Amino acid sequence: MRTVLVLLLTLAACASRNKQSVALYEKGDYAGAARAAEEGLAAHPKDEGLWQMRIRAALAQGDRDGIAKAYAGYHDAIRADDRDLLRELAIATIEQALASPSVKMKVAAIQAVEANELHALADVVAERMEDNDDRVAGAAAIAILRGYQQAPELASQLLRSEDAEARRIVIEGIGKKVGKLAAADLQAAASDPDPRVRRAAIRWLGQLKITAAAAVLARRLKDPDEGVRAAAASSLARLGTGDLPAFAKRALEDRALAVRLAGVELLAAAKRTDDLVRLAETDADPLVAAEAAISVKRADLAARALDRALADDRWAMRAGAANLAVRAVGKDAGVALARRLTADKELAVRLAGARVLAHHGDRTAATAIFVEALATPDLALSAATDLAELGDPRGAQALDAAVRDTSAGEERRASAVVAHRSARRVTPGLVAALADPSGVVRVEAAAVLLALSKS
Repeated sequence: MRTVLVLLLTLAACASRNKQSVALYEKGDYAGAARAAEEGLAAHPKDEGLWQMRIRAALAQGDRDGIAKAYAGYHDAIRADDRDLLRELAIATIEQALASPSVKMKVAAIQAVEANELHALADVVAERMEDNDDRVAGAAAIAILRGYQQAPELASQLLRSEDAEARRIVIEGIGKKVGKLAAADLQAAASDPDPRVRRAAIRWLGQLKITAAAAVLARRLKDPDEGVRAAAASSLARLGTGDLPAFAKRALEDRALAVRLAGVELLAAAKRTDDLVRLAETDADPLVAAEAAISVKRADLAARALDRALADDRWAMRAGAANLAVRAVGKDAGVALARRLTADKELAVRLAGARVLAHHGDRTAATAIFVEALATPDLALSAATDLAELGDPRGAQALDAAVRDTSAGEERRASAVVAHRSARRVTPGLVAALADPSGVVRVEAAAVLLALSKS
């Protein structure tokens, strides 16, 4: 049975019309509070306090449809989002998640507290450092690393946890918050048994430019995990030390595209212009050739590489050409190339081309393709986000419907919630997701609402 959210109400701020609804709410009669707010709104349809109580009461009952209906009514009446209310509801949801038995919910809630700097919940997060699950304890220690004396010690201990995800959480955290002072721990983690930990550590060694790690990174070019190999090659390019041409040669011989692209970075870091030109002219992979051409600012070579990509049977290759177009050959030629792709037989390729057009002025042509993609389940969320970013109401409507669709499954609804952040839109469905049957979706919705309430 769902635990009912108990939201903190500031009675002094409530108008006299709210008194009955507030009183019933405080007694735990949420249905009565909802009815009282409805009755008040019948006479005073623009009263913000009554709308707020109607939304709170629906949330306390776990009534998703009621929340969505109430928030839609509020927005229609007031013509604005109530950021303070959204923040209050989101914080209450996160506080509830911190007390959940679910590891996934607790970690997500802790990370939301950290990302949104919810200092009021810092003590509650500190209590989670005593959690029996190392993932929760690690997330908590990292979230309050600079504010609680015991947090750094716990984080250090958890670098030796048997749980690989806990180790990854701590490595990500110390890379971000401790920086170069964590160099020794990051270098040790670059040889961790788990590839997730190795990837995180190697990425931070590159970003922090820990030159002493060059030998460790060079060894990781032979790692069995392609993500680790790509991270190692890219980090070596950032460091700019060691035998960069030899590192580049190894990376460019790799079977994984991400590693080969990092090999281009290595050649650029080594300032091997002739090698980059040769690569742009001869590499079998058009995307690698295009990146090499971009590195030496040869739009002519880039155009040839992109032409090869457009002729490739693989749709992902053609879509990749759209993503590189403007950077490779400039705005005018890039837009012309994208326009060609909007006639491609594959909708995903047309969508990639449409995004280029949308970002460079042709909203009309782009919108038509985004609307077409709304009917394709695998592409609908990204297309809805694109439309919402353009201010087209069909995008927000599609996101609203997706987050409310209980037949779609938890993962799909969570993705729809996250899409609201990219679209920078609050919909009634997003607010209603605070009462979703899935705790993970509820926490995700709270985190997105907190981010949007600040923007």
